[in-house]
Amino acid sequence: MKRILVSIVLLLLLSQILIGCGQKAEQQVPTNILKAVQSMTSQNNSHTQIAQPIVGSTTNIAIPDLKNIKNTKYPNVVAEVGDTKITGLQLTREVLIKQNDFVNNIKKPQDEFFYEKIALGLLVKNALIDNEVMRQGLQVTPDEASSYLEQQKKSMDSLPDSDPAKKAYTKTINDNGFSTSTDYINSPETIKFTQILLGRVKLRNLVLHSIPAGQNEAYKTWQDYTDKLINQVNYKIFIPVDIKGYQQLEEQTAKGK
Repeated sequence: MKRILVSIVLLLLLSQILIGCGQKAEQQVPTNILKAVQSMTSQNNSHTQIAQPIVGSTTNIAIPDLKNIKNTKYPNVVAEVGDTKITGLQLTREVLIKQNDFVNNIKKPQDEFFYEKIALGLLVKNALIDNEVMRQGLQVTPDEASSYLEQQKKSMDSLPDSDPAKKAYTKTINDNGFSTSTDYINSPETIKFTQILLGRVKLRNLVLHSIPAGQNEAYKTWQDYTDKLINQVNYKIFIPVDIKGYQQLEEQTAKGK
């Protein structure tokens, strides 16, 4: 069975997955799952990648193939969120991803403590979100995930080969070790990870249900919700890294504040 490779950029659902596809393609996505997910970013703790048209550049530092990265600094387990264990290897990979983002894309290099804080913060936050998805019964079925992947494939198939979004989609599929999009979307690993991502979307939609359409409060509401999850400290961290406020720190740093 082919193994899906790691992602070096943030996963962006729906609106950013379909950049370049136009409104018609966007409307083809199942709206019962994917309503109002603009600006949502998600990464899985294993960094499995869903095909997307967003491609990060690497110019100043060279990130090695993340599947070959070894953990030489952290303990085997750096944090626990319920039954979920976040490993030193996951943190090592996430630190490299964040370093690449701030060095090459944002062009604002930071020190190692910064990368550790925002990397571990993201890993813990996602685990907390996934626990909430389970607790509230918002899990996505394999059939729902397959339906989403089929719609994404149809959207990309409708584009000319020269379209940047389609090129990136094809590249991601090939980078993940698949020769065709059909093999990719039928992969159990792809389906499982899509279930996780879409479960997070369901939770976000539930949180934002009371936000009137057209207002710009969605981002802040979701950030406040995830901050609350972090501040409740329903997790254990085994290294000297304080993740509280990591989202604000990352945002302010990226904006140069």
